[in-house]
Parts: sequence; structure tokens; C-alpha cells
Amino acid sequence: MAAALETAINRGRLNMKQIRELKEASIDFNSMISEKLRENLHKKTVDEIFSSGTGEFDEEEVYEKIPIDLNINAEKAKGVVHELARSRLSNSLIQAVALLRQRNQQGVVSTLNDLLACDKAVPSEPLTWEVPEELADLYTIYMKNNPAPEKLCRLQYLLGISDSTATALGETKDSVFSVGAEEEKFVF
Repeated sequence: MAAALETAINRGRLNMKQIRELKEASIDFNSMISEKLRENLHKKTVDEIFSSGTGEFDEEEVYEKIPIDLNINAEKAKGVVHELARSRLSNSLIQAVALLRQRNQQGVVSTLNDLLACDKAVPSEPLTWEVPEELADLYTIYMKNNPAPEKLCRLQYLLGISDSTATALGETKDSVFSVGAEEEKFVF
């Protein structure tokens, strides 16, 4: 059974819900699986949370329940969470801009939610980007999806958008992709 569990973990077929079910069935998961593999499972689980597109990050679940369920060091696990969040934070902004340039609005919203989830784990300073108009377009797209006010406020902070700019964008939120339209004018 231990080999089957290891294979399932390595192939990404075992999630926290299933592990909790095994524990409820009195299966001693922790003695069958090495600590290193349990730590890898923790990392994969946290990575899935940061890429779920929901913007949700449950501190109690991630910092307490999952490490307890996997019988891993909570402080070490917290360090892994912070490391993942920091690396994904800037990558999420890059990905959101790439999706903006592809005109994939739903992808932009999902990726900005990922950015917000990472920020909940490790609060960030405002992010920088060379083209402020793209940040404004990201904010406008996110605003059009009627997010929770606290998420919109936090995104405004992270993107470095002033209150006056946010108000102006709110009034003109139907004209998204102004920068993108200009970028498509090529001279041959």
C-alpha cells in the first residue's frame, strides 16, 4: 500500500481531501510515506492554492491544518509557503500582462486572483511595471468582474494606482485595451 500511495503522490493523484479520508479510515499515512514526500505534497498543495484563480488563501488551513495532516514541521512549511508566494507574485503580474496582450480577460482576472492569494500569504509592496497603462488596463478588467471591495482595494495598492486614477478608470471601465489597440498598428 505504501508503494501505491507514493506513486499516487508522485503522479499528483492524491490530494489533501483524500489524505484526510485515509486518516479517518485509520490508515497511518505518515508512517508509510517519507517526510520528504509529504513535504513535496505540501508544496504541490500550496502551489495549487496559489494557481486556483480564486484569490482565496486560508491561513489556518495552509499554516496549521495541512502541516498537521501531513505531520510535517509547521515552521518549515510556512517558509515554503512564503517562498512560493514571493516567487509567484511577480510571475503572476507578468502572466497577467501577457494575457492582457492576448486579450484574454478571464485569464487576466484569474491570474490577478492568484496574485492576490500570494499577497495574502506574504503581503507585498506595490509592484512595478514599465507600462503604467497596462497596469490600468489590468485594474479595469478586474473591476469589471465586480470583485469583493477588499480585493479591488488591495489590487489597486499592488498595482500602484492612485485613488483619482481608480475613480477615473471606474467611470471609463468600458474602454479597456486602449494601449493594446495602439500596439497593433504596425507600419510595413
